[in-house]
Amino acid sequence: MRRVLILVVIAAAGLLVASCSGSSSTAATTSTAVTQPPQSGTVAISAVDNNFRPQDVTVTKGSTIVWTNDGRAEHNIVAFGPTPFHVDTKSFPPGGTYTWEATELGTFRYFCSIHGTATAGMYGSVTVVAP
Repeated sequence: MRRVLILVVIAAAGLLVASCSGSSSTAATTSTAVTQPPQSGTVAISAVDNNFRPQDVTVTKGSTIVWTNDGRAEHNIVAFGPTPFHVDTKSFPPGGTYTWEATELGTFRYFCSIHGTATAGMYGSVTVVAP
């Protein structure tokens, strides 16, 4: 009986060493993010509940972005960093729209100061690329 117990302990120790060794067969994790091609023309962003949908968009220069307040609450669009657009709550009530033509290249971050901050809650970005 003692011999069986020793063999079990040795086998368990061998498995533990093999699972901790650098020669593990675990594959490296890779990113599976899907990159969407840039959109052109008129691109819609919906402000609903506590989100902008889609949250982040990439458009070509010359495109028109139209934000629509599809929610029941007031929203606004506040620049985070150098952003060439801004709209206050009086101009963006439920059912309201705000339009901006993408004439500058770059990534422009924004948020709704009522329902979020620049990094949490209701925020988004528009990236403008060359056509």
